[in-house]
Amino acid sequence: MPLIETLPDALAHSLDLSRLRIAVAADITLSGDFGREWLLITDEALRVQADGAAEPRITLMLSDITGADAEALVGGGALMATIKGRRIELVRYTNAQQATFSRVASHLRELRTHREAVAQGKPSVLPELHADAKALKRCPRCRLLLEENSTSCPACVDKRKVLLRLMAYLRPHWKRALWVWFLMLLGMALNLVGPYLTKPLIDLSLAPPAGSPGHARATSLLWVVLGMLASGLGAQVIAIVRGRQVVLLGTTLTHQLRMQLYRHLQMLSLRYFDRAKVGQTIARVTQDTTALETVLLEGAQYFVVNILTLVGIGVVLLVMNWKLTLLVLIPVPVVLLASRIFWPKVVALWHRLYHVRGQLVSTVSDSVSGMRVVKAFAKEQDEIERFGTVSAAMQTADRNAELTLATFFPALSYITSTGTLLVTYFGGLQVIDAHISTGTLMAFTVYLSMFYGPLQWLSRIADWMARSLASSARVFEVLDTVPDVREAADAVAMPRIAGSIVFDKVVFGYDKHKPALKEVSFTVSPGEMVGLVGHSGAGKSTLINLICRFYEVDAGSIRIDDVDIRRISQHDLRSQIGVVLQESFLFNGTIAENIAYARPQASAQDIICAAKAANAHDFIVGKADGYDTLLGERGQTLSGGERQRIAIARAILHDPRVLILDEATASVDTDTEKQIQEAVARLVKGRTTFAIAHRLSTLRNADRLIVLKDGTIVETGTHVELLARKDGEFARLVTMQQAMSQIVEIG
Repeated sequence: MPLIETLPDALAHSLDLSRLRIAVAADITLSGDFGREWLLITDEALRVQADGAAEPRITLMLSDITGADAEALVGGGALMATIKGRRIELVRYTNAQQATFSRVASHLRELRTHREAVAQGKPSVLPELHADAKALKRCPRCRLLLEENSTSCPACVDKRKVLLRLMAYLRPHWKRALWVWFLMLLGMALNLVGPYLTKPLIDLSLAPPAGSPGHARATSLLWVVLGMLASGLGAQVIAIVRGRQVVLLGTTLTHQLRMQLYRHLQMLSLRYFDRAKVGQTIARVTQDTTALETVLLEGAQYFVVNILTLVGIGVVLLVMNWKLTLLVLIPVPVVLLASRIFWPKVVALWHRLYHVRGQLVSTVSDSVSGMRVVKAFAKEQDEIERFGTVSAAMQTADRNAELTLATFFPALSYITSTGTLLVTYFGGLQVIDAHISTGTLMAFTVYLSMFYGPLQWLSRIADWMARSLASSARVFEVLDTVPDVREAADAVAMPRIAGSIVFDKVVFGYDKHKPALKEVSFTVSPGEMVGLVGHSGAGKSTLINLICRFYEVDAGSIRIDDVDIRRISQHDLRSQIGVVLQESFLFNGTIAENIAYARPQASAQDIICAAKAANAHDFIVGKADGYDTLLGERGQTLSGGERQRIAIARAILHDPRVLILDEATASVDTDTEKQIQEAVARLVKGRTTFAIAHRLSTLRNADRLIVLKDGTIVETGTHVELLARKDGEFARLVTMQQAMSQIVEIG
């Protein structure tokens, strides 16, 4: 539908809505205060009018607008229009609306192009601007801003639904779970037998009525003790069997949860990992999945067994003496009310603790991963202090949570103990008055201790729920994350790509409101080698990220062999793209395993041939273990040039149709660079190649150079053609690089 938001009644009545093309509210006034100003565009005119204003603040004819852009400001932006060479600020807005007004600015430029085409008699279709299906949405209940592609509000989440979702994981294992619960209930029933036998133990054996024969008392004592022994033995055997079943079910369930979470992580787009911290992601896979096992098995079964224990004991107590049972129930409302009041505080404390724990894991991960940098800059003490700060924050969070629990639950225990004292006093009076027997009071007291135990556990349900739901939310947060780059429903299988690549007005930004590429268009023929040139941040790496479809374009399209990249099977696409990065990542394994990473089934001969083509064979066989040499984490046992050549060998063995070289010869010495360039020359033959090089002279063999500046293409041509343009961007970059490489005499 068109981009027309709901207008206030007063404003709607003053407009001809049939001619309205765009109606969008900016959330900051021109003075910088929060407030709404409406940008209204009809077929002929543009106007800006504030809420409640009788007249528009700005009125412009569209034919007078020669340019438009969304200018980024601190914390927001401004929509600018160009009128007769003069820039006019139309509206201001916060960062939440940057994407919307960037689209409006682009639409205004398209309208101008359309008018110019019509004036020249060329065919042109009037462009339409529709509401963005991915626009930021708010929760209809609390108005909290929702995550992109999400309809779930974390503040309004139904905790019952979370628990039901957790229980759904038991569905494939329902038979074993049912068996565990049956054993649990049977064990609970046997545990209730022992206390009841306390009554005949005292009334018939230890303190019987006067005149009871001794042999009858001894026989009664024997049978009561045997009954206690049998019930206790049965309960313990059942507990052992149930415990073993819980272990089998729990480890299986944890493994499946961990695999589901890790599998989903592998399917997520790079944008997720740009935002997520490594340490927190690791904690979710390792710690939180184990916590879910506790919820599903121990928590669920103990919750049920304690509820049933309370009901069973309550029935027994009512049958034995209903008056004393009423005394037992006096502390119950106080316990339940205190737990209900205490719940929000526990939740907040445990959420805080989990957050700080994630920061601690992330800090350790950063420091250990970057230990070479730490050592190189002698920053050990700074890292210790940084860790100490986070550790102290965790100490505070942990202490606050545990101190609160340590204070509350003893107080709760004392409240429940008052029920025992009431029963002891009033029950003792009934024994004295001979209304009940001593055995009845003793059995009642034993049951009472069993009754308050589950009651206190249930009062700690807040603690258990806080811990478990915090872990559940962290796991489900990952599982519910929708990949930005998804497989198309009608994905096209392309088992062999020819290598034709077309960029058609591609717009992309890592932040929607800050495009890194702005309407980039070019065409690459199969087998052509294209060099990408530009200053740092010009958009070179972003461009190759889009070719690999690590990210989705915001506007425009990329076509490979005349098929939109969004419709190509992701496996077919990426399995035919080879990437050699400036800092090649090698896994903790052997050299042979790293070379064969893309083709694990490759023979030893294929691996050796790839290594020879990459000029890596000589240094590999010089190692003590040759191709079986273990590289260690990230391949740190090798030099930078050796890692690069192994990465090139990996790409050669992969045999891609599209090759991407991102600073493949940077940060190496001249001899190593020569060997790498020889390997690259063998690698690029017959493949569509994109090359980014730190040394511009290394791109002179490219068929064509594309010069990028601030996200746009400013020049295209061969190395010789671009160098001949003395006032061009490429010539300026070459001149600057030559000047920097000159030896300057000092002194």
